[in-house]
Amino acid sequence: MRKVLIFAFSVPAIFIFLFFVLNQPGFYAKVGGVNAKTPEQLYQDSFVDEKYKALPQFYFDETGYILGDNFDISAKHAFAVDISNGKVLFSKDSRTRVPVASLVKVMTAIVALEHAKEDLEITVSEKASSIEPNLMGVSEGETYLLKELLYGLILNSGNDAAQAIAEGVAGSKDNFVVWMNLRAEGLGLKDTKFVDPDGLNLNDKEYYSTAYDLAVLSKYALDTFPLLREIFAAFSYELSETPYHKYLYLENLTNLISTYPGVKGIKIGYTVEAGNTLITYSENGEARILGVLLDSENQRYDAILLLDYCFDREGVVVKHNLL
Repeated sequence: MRKVLIFAFSVPAIFIFLFFVLNQPGFYAKVGGVNAKTPEQLYQDSFVDEKYKALPQFYFDETGYILGDNFDISAKHAFAVDISNGKVLFSKDSRTRVPVASLVKVMTAIVALEHAKEDLEITVSEKASSIEPNLMGVSEGETYLLKELLYGLILNSGNDAAQAIAEGVAGSKDNFVVWMNLRAEGLGLKDTKFVDPDGLNLNDKEYYSTAYDLAVLSKYALDTFPLLREIFAAFSYELSETPYHKYLYLENLTNLISTYPGVKGIKIGYTVEAGNTLITYSENGEARILGVLLDSENQRYDAILLLDYCFDREGVVVKHNLL
């Protein structure tokens, strides 16, 4: 009789235990990504906060946009908006689908924080540690917090960090890419498609976004995630040596982060396919200018010109000697 009672009480306890374990973010990565759910089901089941499930789609109204006289930049595609009031200040072929290089990592960071806590522990796989060229510098077998990997993802544009995050949060890179595209759909990014979490496009697949879509994506990141605002604006970040990983010094590669007044980051990118790309964000006075440059001959110079132009249109004088 005692054995029967023990069995009767232990079976429900086991099921309760398994329910909580199987629904922990990152669990599937720890068991090799083996599960019976589709990536779409996992996406819906793994949000860390219900507020991320139903997002209002928003857009920037370009109907009132008027091109300024005698102003242009080398970037083939560009978009700029004052996100404090939604006023579009510059638009140049901003709806054309083009490769965008590592600017896709902004979406990687968003999806990661929607589906895992920043203190999630992620162990680096051999595959993640061997990806090149831009590196955070992680090694196989090391364990990092998601927050630490996000710094490496954004500041150093670490492709190793992107792979580790994808595996650690979604169980596999393929699952994570599905999640990226589902989030793009949820945000109303009709001209955006992802094929990897890093923008390298090593398998030569069709991927794309637009200057306009990246502005919408970046505004969502800035408005929603305090940690990302902190990372975007950081000039550098140090990871102390621990029993789980080596010491690392990370430095922000984003142009103008320490030179143009009020710049708060966001991300720079380059591939042969995409050319020079940049998302920049600056606050001066009451204006909050968000700009996107794609396929630029010189994104630093273009960014200075674009920010100057936009602040001037908003009646804000920004003094510098960068030109």
